[in-house]
Amino acid sequence: MTGSRATEYLPAVSAGILFSGSFVAAKVSTLELLPLTTTFFRYLVAFSFLNLLIPYFGLAALRLPVSALVATSLLALSGIVGYHYLFFLSLNFTEVANTAIINAMSPVVTAGCAALVLREKLTARNYLGVLLAFSGVLLLLTRGDASTLLRLKFGRGDLLMLGAVLCWVGYSLYFRHLLKRCHSFALTYYSALVAVLLLAFPAARENAGAQLRQASLNAFFALLYMGVFASGLGYLCYNFSIKTIGPTLTASVVYSVVPLLVVLLGYCFFDEPVTPAMALSAILVVGGIYVTLDSRLSHSC
Repeated sequence: MTGSRATEYLPAVSAGILFSGSFVAAKVSTLELLPLTTTFFRYLVAFSFLNLLIPYFGLAALRLPVSALVATSLLALSGIVGYHYLFFLSLNFTEVANTAIINAMSPVVTAGCAALVLREKLTARNYLGVLLAFSGVLLLLTRGDASTLLRLKFGRGDLLMLGAVLCWVGYSLYFRHLLKRCHSFALTYYSALVAVLLLAFPAARENAGAQLRQASLNAFFALLYMGVFASGLGYLCYNFSIKTIGPTLTASVVYSVVPLLVVLLGYCFFDEPVTPAMALSAILVVGGIYVTLDSRLSHSC
């Protein structure tokens, strides 16, 4: 791979690094703030940051057809409110590394749902990748104990994170559909605005203001990180990478970086043990993503 070719991957790698940090920041914030409050303040910060980017993208990028207003609300409900609420809630019941590994299933599940909903055709290699990644998640959910499958008693946090992944899949498929007639910045901007409006009332019922006043500096900086670096700069890198190397290759790189880095960050920040089953599940998930997407990479470059 040439140097110029390698630099094309830097935005995707950067997005993966920024997204990885959000898992640690989320764990810190949810120790002191309730899930809806955390999601509200994260996107209040993100929306404020997006406003600073308007001069860069231009007012024309904010134009949105009236017919897309309801669609934008659905994006906010699924990809922001639903995903982040379940994500933050799952962190109260499972390890940071578990959420990252399960989240790594997103591109594979998206590919499967796209085949069913959008009638995209998958090859035998794609299905092999799905099987590998699914095996990795099962290994993680059962903690390496196959007999757990017979009892069907997975961790509550793991199941909540799976629900978050399904919300993100719905968001991704609908977002891709709306991109045919809307600018990506407009969809991101108005989705964040709708999310803030939707979350304002339930956050108020959780006494969000009182929670923030009592929160430590660690929780405050965690919210800033998630809002500015993960939901702001991270998405900028992600979107730029899609423009440069295509969505398929971008997803492959990002979701290969995130689970591996989060396992390492969880060990460094929270002393979470890296068990053999966890390490093997991460390898299977990342390997499954690569196999699933590899046959399509040459077409996206």
